[in-house]
Amino acid sequence: MKVIKITENNDGFTMDSSAYPDYVDSIKGSVPENALQYMMASWHYDHRDPKCLHDSRIEKLCILESNSGDFRVTDIKLLLQGAYGNRMCLSYSNVFSYSIEKKKCEWPVDDYSHGDWLIDEIILSDDGFLMHEIIFTDAVINIKHKDVQYDVI
Repeated sequence: MKVIKITENNDGFTMDSSAYPDYVDSIKGSVPENALQYMMASWHYDHRDPKCLHDSRIEKLCILESNSGDFRVTDIKLLLQGAYGNRMCLSYSNVFSYSIEKKKCEWPVDDYSHGDWLIDEIILSDDGFLMHEIIFTDAVINIKHKDVQYDVI
């Protein structure tokens, strides 16, 4: 995380996203409208709002390649089960790179999931791509892309 601060403590995690709105405001002229709407949403870090992704879990992660004229493009769809039983989808277009680091689950012993969504942030990289870092309790996903769209299903 570059802007948002996350620290682990005895009770879990402490997250401070207070600097993020100012950061987003400073780059909004360089961010596509779909991504900007997601980044600026009032519910983004409001854990009481069902649209917030905090505590959601991965249902499906799809990597899609297709032809776009003379070259191929990669898109990613991330389908999530929300903390309130709702479903949401993040659709990334023109993915430049991505990584998934799955860690060993410490508890419960027989859980092999990525865990709960803790926090995320999207920053603008020097080359004009967006970098979305998502931290789960047992995994980290990084996606470098041109745009992202958030949908409630």
